[in-house]
Amino acid sequence: PRATARLHPLPLLVGALFATYYHLLVAPAPSYYQSLFLSLGSNDTAAAHLRALTVRPHLAGTEANALAADHVVSTLSSLSFPTRVTPYEVLLSYPVGRSLSLSAPGRDATAFALVQDTYPGDPYAAASAEVVPTFLAYAASGSAAAEVVYANYGRREDYAYLASRGVNVTGKVALARYGKVYRGDIVKNARDAGAAAAVIFTDPKDYTPGKAFPDGPWMPPTGVQVGSTFKGVGDPTTPMWASSEGCERVSVAKAMSTHDMPGIPALPVSGRDGEEILRLVGGDVAPEDWQGGDGAPVYRLGPGPAVLNLTYTGNETIATIQNVISVIEGKEEPDRYVILGNHRDAWTFGAADPNSGTAALLELAQRLSKLQNKGWRPRRTIILCNWDAEEYGLMLVCLVLELTHQPLLNLMSCSSRRVKRYNSRNRHVYSVNRHVYSVNSKYIQYY
Repeated sequence: PRATARLHPLPLLVGALFATYYHLLVAPAPSYYQSLFLSLGSNDTAAAHLRALTVRPHLAGTEANALAADHVVSTLSSLSFPTRVTPYEVLLSYPVGRSLSLSAPGRDATAFALVQDTYPGDPYAAASAEVVPTFLAYAASGSAAAEVVYANYGRREDYAYLASRGVNVTGKVALARYGKVYRGDIVKNARDAGAAAAVIFTDPKDYTPGKAFPDGPWMPPTGVQVGSTFKGVGDPTTPMWASSEGCERVSVAKAMSTHDMPGIPALPVSGRDGEEILRLVGGDVAPEDWQGGDGAPVYRLGPGPAVLNLTYTGNETIATIQNVISVIEGKEEPDRYVILGNHRDAWTFGAADPNSGTAALLELAQRLSKLQNKGWRPRRTIILCNWDAEEYGLMLVCLVLELTHQPLLNLMSCSSRRVKRYNSRNRHVYSVNRHVYSVNSKYIQYY
């Protein structure tokens, strides 16, 4: 008969005793300051910060966003480490006028309201009136009145498919749905395919898989996704260098004419409006994976007979944005850094994106300040950053990277003695730890 294998209990007992001994006598216990950090503060303070930051819509470059910056500054300034505000002038985009109407043979034209509905009893209905009208930042100003072509997600392969089916996009209005690719690519791909304008809708299939707000968390029928269509990063008027005071800039017209800009008029619309347009689009039935969800009309490729008349007027202007920075200098390695950052600006109220992060950053700062008051010092320098204008294209995150690269962050601390300066016309060249960087001379006064 086959022998039955058995585990001897002695090795198991020895292993358990060794693990217990190591845990109790050898393994390091949580430090005093670590335990103290976890015990300080409460969710109430973080909630109060979130409330203060999101009580009004605060698009970058607006008064409301400056007030949100003031809250961050006042909170950090009240703590035990220095705080500075760095303003920059960058190219931002705002809507001045927009309209969209739908027509078809034998049917009266329908003008879309382009408004997101509030819901009964909304406590923020009054503040919602301050929300900037739905738009796509940096879309070209202009008008188009043409037949509609449905382009699925607006990817290159979607336009290749349309071409293979003999659907001509040239001079038409491309209708695409959000998802799969960046909205800037959706508009750029429409432009490259020859479209005169683009409309992007939020398909319920992709954004309302369950109950819609306010009964659930998903996008309501009139909800619209707004955002930037700029495909670059940083300030469009200072490509690859920082927008510091007195710096060189390309003209607004030149910045708007680059390949990183959409180049054609474009508007975002709700899922309800997108489906209304698609009900009037004819032509061949779109493939199965181009179709909408349950209850949606049959999506067809077009072109026409649906015609969209679209007008968009934007205001591209140099506006002031603000970066807030606090520094907790390290005790043992002050010229090595841990950088914690979150942006502040939002297309509307920005409770989840981004200010749940900003509220957490302020809560973290308050706890670190309390630790410092009890004698704690970090090993390395901690830099707390609250960025501005991220939604437009990572504006201030890129500005800091363009200006500093990590070794140049030495300029923010007492270790600036490591920096050697050489004059080079209107710029300074810095050698830091054997790395050489060129920055605009005006920048140094900011840090």
